[in-house]
Amino acid sequence: MLVRYLGHSCFYIKTAKKTSIILDPYADLVPYQFPSIDADVVVMSHEHRDHNAAYRVGGNPDIIKPTSSYAMENELNIARTKEHLTFYGVPTKHDNYNGRRRGPNTVWHFYLEGVHFVHLGDLGHILTDAQIGQIGKADVLFLPIGGNYTIGPAEAGLVVNQLQPNIVLPMHFKTDKIAALGFCSNTLDEFLLRADKVEDMGSMTIDVAQETLPAKTTVMILRYE
Repeated sequence: MLVRYLGHSCFYIKTAKKTSIILDPYADLVPYQFPSIDADVVVMSHEHRDHNAAYRVGGNPDIIKPTSSYAMENELNIARTKEHLTFYGVPTKHDNYNGRRRGPNTVWHFYLEGVHFVHLGDLGHILTDAQIGQIGKADVLFLPIGGNYTIGPAEAGLVVNQLQPNIVLPMHFKTDKIAALGFCSNTLDEFLLRADKVEDMGSMTIDVAQETLPAKTTVMILRYE
């Protein structure tokens, strides 16, 4: 499977059967280069503009909406590729004050070709035991690390320990392009200082397969435009 980083918290996944999924597309207030792109499915963690811009995605995709009060399961049959997918939503909070400051957030997790993907959205707190039980062990973890609106580097490291992923893809961190927006207070480098194994992929994309998952948790750095 192809996984491509589109910047901020947005990723594009294409399966072997050519089903395409976009996670947390951002509006044009986020000054990264969002491509002209079609998808079969758009998944959104919450209703903030830097995560819910499904209108930017072509192809008349199915939209997986966030949940706020109870766990959800969304089953889809992709007519174009004949692929059957299930997306599991676990309600969490966008802050460490039970959502009183920034509202709800949904952790979406799903299985593609035997690989368990977990996108944490704008998670604002360490996971509870109940949430860990609902999510289970991650294979590929899309992890916010930037602080301010999400967990920061220290908390992100604890969440890695909670979910024991094989691959960590950092997201939602401070860069020169978005510093003025105030979304994040911490940079990628501040998180990498806490990581045991880091690989700079030197690319926007990686190939992911069950048989090639690293045995030890590996933080993989992807480029963005």
